[in-house]
Amino acid sequence: MNDPRALEQLRQERETFDHSKAEVAQWSRLRLIMGYAGIAALLGVAVVSGIIVLNPNRYPTGVITVAATTWLVDILSLSVSIFKLVLPQGSATRLKPVTIVRPDRR
Repeated sequence: MNDPRALEQLRQERETFDHSKAEVAQWSRLRLIMGYAGIAALLGVAVVSGIIVLNPNRYPTGVITVAATTWLVDILSLSVSIFKLVLPQGSATRLKPVTIVRPDRR
């Protein structure tokens, strides 16, 4: 393969693939960080709401109602968000070859 045009095309195709690979890695890292942040947020809200709900003598009835509602809504919305935004299989970019295969060259 001494053709300069073919070498340049191959170089560009490799660069395109490497760029796609790096982009997929960044999106995967972002999904992982979002998942951990969601779990941390869920735990934080659940702990505070749990303390309020499990100690009803220390707080007014309105605060307990708000805490219980927040607890329920937070758990439901985080669960839906994780399944809709973070975990869907179709959202991950599939890596595929970018090199053009020509029947005359193998």
